[in-house]
Amino acid sequence: MTGTNGYGSKRNGIVTVLDVGTSKVGCLIARSTPAPHWLAEQGQPTQLKVIGFGLQRSQGIKSGVVIHMDSAEQAIRAAVDQAERMAGLTVEDVILSVSCGRLASDCFSASVAVTADAVRSQDIDRVLSAGRDYAARDGRMVLHALATGYRLDDNAGINDPRGMMGDRLAVDVHAVTVDDPPLKNLILCVERCHLSVAGIAAAPYASALATIVDDEAKLGATCIDLGAGTTTLAVFADGHFVYSDALALGGHHITLDLARSLTTPLEQAERIKTLYGCAFPTASDEGEIITFPTVGEEDVPQLNQISKATVAELLQPRVEQIFEAVSERLAASGLGAVAGQRVVLTGGGSQLTGLPELAKRVLGKSVRLGRPRLMAGLPEDTGPSFATAIGLLLQSERPDAELPSLSQGHFLRTGTGYLARVGQWIRESF
Repeated sequence: MTGTNGYGSKRNGIVTVLDVGTSKVGCLIARSTPAPHWLAEQGQPTQLKVIGFGLQRSQGIKSGVVIHMDSAEQAIRAAVDQAERMAGLTVEDVILSVSCGRLASDCFSASVAVTADAVRSQDIDRVLSAGRDYAARDGRMVLHALATGYRLDDNAGINDPRGMMGDRLAVDVHAVTVDDPPLKNLILCVERCHLSVAGIAAAPYASALATIVDDEAKLGATCIDLGAGTTTLAVFADGHFVYSDALALGGHHITLDLARSLTTPLEQAERIKTLYGCAFPTASDEGEIITFPTVGEEDVPQLNQISKATVAELLQPRVEQIFEAVSERLAASGLGAVAGQRVVLTGGGSQLTGLPELAKRVLGKSVRLGRPRLMAGLPEDTGPSFATAIGLLLQSERPDAELPSLSQGHFLRTGTGYLARVGQWIRESF
């Protein structure tokens, strides 16, 4: 690995992130520069400015899983090319978000003997490595193995044990793991675009970094990212990332319900949902009438009509199902006591009118819409659909960043990247 925090994509101060979703592929290219003195004193030694971004309609992806390699490759190529043209440079590697592969959280403790008079950085590395090895015991890929607290002998609640004296160092670890095959296919798709994967991160973690503020993370909060094909969640407590999950339900399923009920094309259903949709009906919606065509009869002058209230009635069951499923996952996690009473909604699907109110009713928590943090180089009105990509950039700047990279995971060496193909051609030709 090279560059700050070990990211290969930080060569020459350039960071490139790629968010491959069901409805869109987003690519951001940013330049990292030394931060002003007053920011450096606050623990932020560098700052990022976006110099190129690309956004393309996704193809060949369903619920975060690659289902058609060629189509997904074309969409990724188009998004990266668009960002490269704007930035005026060519990128070699990317940091990739992951929502496929049955994201799962596991919390446990690992410990090692302290080999010197006081705890050294090597001891911390050893105990975290032991935690990562334990998390991978079932053959799943470890995306994150983050320390949520240290213990030295019988003393708990230690944030940084370096320089402290003791006999045995223990760490509480939160590990996020995924199944190998879906992740391998996603990485293979990126490599076919002549790009290497410098790092990977769980999409819900990235979205939370972009939308949850520090006080919310300390008091306890849940970030729910409502995407097109998946709904992901990340829980923070005491300032630490403690739980993650993903559901194969999202905004596209809401659109499908509407299209099937009205027998209208998907494009028309998406238009109706975006312009007139609401999570629940209100009395004032009865008088507003919407016209729409029927499947196969788009060119027929006579259009069907429906009230805005009826549209809301058709959307509400699926929205409730999604939040009820989220509530069940949170309850099963056993984190109800520490997760707090705050929910932050983000993602493209979060823009449905009335969604916070319905989420509050189903989840029984305070709910707000979370727009991603402002970042230099991006328009001020950048929407929540960019939360994951912006979170990936923020993660790359964190001093505790721990993303699996080319040197940390054998699964990344698929042997299908550009250099691998060149090597194969040389071996076969000479």
